[in-house]
Amino acid sequence: MVKVDLHLHSSASFDCRVPPLDVARRCREVGLSPIFLTDHEAIAGAQSLLEVGEAAVIGQEILTTEGELIGLFLKQAVPSQLSPERAVDAIKEQGGLVYLEHPYDTSRRNLGEGAIEHIARQIDIVEVFNGRSQPEFNRRAEELRATLGVPGGAGSDAHTFREIGSVYLEMEAFDGAHDFLAKLRSANLVTRGTGWRSAARRLLGNRLR
Repeated sequence: MVKVDLHLHSSASFDCRVPPLDVARRCREVGLSPIFLTDHEAIAGAQSLLEVGEAAVIGQEILTTEGELIGLFLKQAVPSQLSPERAVDAIKEQGGLVYLEHPYDTSRRNLGEGAIEHIARQIDIVEVFNGRSQPEFNRRAEELRATLGVPGGAGSDAHTFREIGSVYLEMEAFDGAHDFLAKLRSANLVTRGTGWRSAARRLLGNRLR
């Protein structure tokens, strides 16, 4: 079994000050591996972890012309300000997975419903628990996941050192994007918080702890 947080940031993002190596250190402390690093508009942080031998998956939170989406298992950075359709194509062309994060969180640069409809058939995972989103937004995301029939994902969306480890999935070890996607359906969601964070863990369409 492995523990993974599908939505993490480092100082490669404009809004985070935690260096990638410090992210990796914290992930080791809390048992997260491999590290899914999903920086805004950049993959340099994830690449730097791979260069020093860390187990990492290259992700990117991509700003499209209509909001953000995440590419996982990338090999190259996806340019910003593409249409959602072209961004999805750029992810798929390199064997990556399309991860729709915080789809209804109005405090974020989320994709609108029209944009989601246009790429719906190419969405691989919907983030149904975001550690920074309110319960209502997570609940609506779970409804979307159920409608699309895809696995649910979860992440802390950590931008600070202390947030790392607050949300993660326990799942079978995997080998590559397709194996990850298949095994994600039986993942367990774990939250290490109080109040609504703990209560909202019931929203994930997978198994829960």
